[in-house]
Amino acid sequence: MEVSVVGRAEKLLPGGETLVRVDGASVLVANAVPGDLLQLKMQAKRRGVLRAKIEKVVEPSDQRMKAVCPVADQCGGCAMQSISTADQASVKSAWVSDAFKLLMDSDTDWMPVQTENIGCRRRLRWFIGNSEQGRFLGFYAPASHQTVRHESCMVATAELNAVRQLIEENVDLAGLESVQAVQLDDGVHLVLEGAVRPDLIEIEELDGLKLQWWWRDNNRITRPLRKPVQAFHDLLPAGETDISLAVGPDDFVQGQRAGNRSLIRQIQDWAGPVNRVADLFCGIGNLSLPLAAATGAKVFAAELNPASVRAASANAKSLGIASQIVVANLFEEFDRSPYIGADVLILDPPRRGAKRLCHQMGQLLPKKIIMISCDVAAGARDGALLRQQGYRLKALRAVDLFAFAGHVEAMSLWEQM
Repeated sequence: MEVSVVGRAEKLLPGGETLVRVDGASVLVANAVPGDLLQLKMQAKRRGVLRAKIEKVVEPSDQRMKAVCPVADQCGGCAMQSISTADQASVKSAWVSDAFKLLMDSDTDWMPVQTENIGCRRRLRWFIGNSEQGRFLGFYAPASHQTVRHESCMVATAELNAVRQLIEENVDLAGLESVQAVQLDDGVHLVLEGAVRPDLIEIEELDGLKLQWWWRDNNRITRPLRKPVQAFHDLLPAGETDISLAVGPDDFVQGQRAGNRSLIRQIQDWAGPVNRVADLFCGIGNLSLPLAAATGAKVFAAELNPASVRAASANAKSLGIASQIVVANLFEEFDRSPYIGADVLILDPPRRGAKRLCHQMGQLLPKKIIMISCDVAAGARDGALLRQQGYRLKALRAVDLFAFAGHVEAMSLWEQM
């Protein structure tokens, strides 16, 4: 049975929920701002944690602001709509510095969140909703499979907002579960996901932006709905120029173009002149190939996904970059010999981090390590292992690639003691 209680919001936590104290108990609440006095409706535990929903803001915090998005309290896409972008930057920076504080030395170069980019998400997955007005594309409500309709998403690019409207007006959404969109510099991959193959879609472009349509079935096999298939690319900084990487519909790209370019520039600045680059969890070569193009280095890389390895190898070949890129399960035993003694080792693991690899740095012995951590807690844990292996934290940067979301990236530079 749901019960109403009153509590004071204390702290925004990674993920975007706020810690609220209720009669001495810790409760997590969405869309709360530290300092709010809230009337809450207690809900069932989820993942072993007490959660509640705001019924009324009894006394708003000085930090609380009116959400810009009209469906902010319904949609699960943005967890931090009720505080300013400046406060978001401070909160997210603190998540990173607090996690890494025991690893930082007095001379560690600390770089808090530098900029906020709104209306820039270029990679989205819309889910199919159904209402009296018909089927539509939207995002899930928090902790729910209920799809929320939105007229225009404030964090998506203008092009993707236009694409969403195009799809709703021209594509039969019956039988589909979701639509994934990936916007690149010369076009958009649109992946219709569901058990039944959609009909051929004749629309090839929108306001000059090329569209490539795909179908991904329930076995996660992606097939083109239009041929010939159009290849699309990401333009990435490599020193004083840009290079072009081909990106397919199944390839991972960072959700924000400007933020991704900032990551790449930071890596090149930290790496300096290099001859041998090791890249573990390399994806399609997003981080290491621009560095190699800028410096003439050879790339030794590994990735679990065979399709990503094929894409990275093809990108390296098209750029004339000497490389050895292989499929390897980096969470298990693999041949480490190609990666020993690199000038710089780039680590960009998934959310669970790279615990096993960090245990092996005493054998890999790179001169520098640059680590990108999309889970700050996992990144700090991995950093503690690097310290045990004889590395010190030279620089730490907080990077916000998801404005208004409860997410932040930690970039860290490690050098041998």
